[in-house]
Amino acid sequence: MPQENTPIVKRDTSRADAVFAGASRMLHNLGWNSLMEVSLANNRRADILAINHKGEILIIEVKSCLADFSSDEKWPEYRDFCDYFIFAVDQDFPIDRLPAETGYAIADQFGGAIIREAALHKLSGPRRKAMTLKFARIAASRLYQNLTTPMA
Repeated sequence: MPQENTPIVKRDTSRADAVFAGASRMLHNLGWNSLMEVSLANNRRADILAINHKGEILIIEVKSCLADFSSDEKWPEYRDFCDYFIFAVDQDFPIDRLPAETGYAIADQFGGAIIREAALHKLSGPRRKAMTLKFARIAASRLYQNLTTPMA
């Protein structure tokens, strides 16, 4: 039974899907390549993991509503796995509730824009290598799984 002060989270999947789609388009337009739903070594799952031409790593945490955000206190645990961390929310999200030390983007099904840039928290060399290899292996695996014609 939930405690009195515990918010009941009912994730609005249509809103979340629209933010995912817009954030992905935004990243592509900004020169980032991204993957959705990536497990990290600390047993957390990044909503969106992205890498740019410089090898910088970005994690985006998608929030569909205030209840979804309020019930999630794990976001600081993503910091050790990226150079930049931002939240992606829709235009109706109360942005004053987002932590000042993170970046944020507003997104919908058509695209998005980074409103507040994320501060750089430069990864160590070994962690960057591990994250880059993880990104490459997941991307290659997903590409292989989606092939529809056999390679000769």
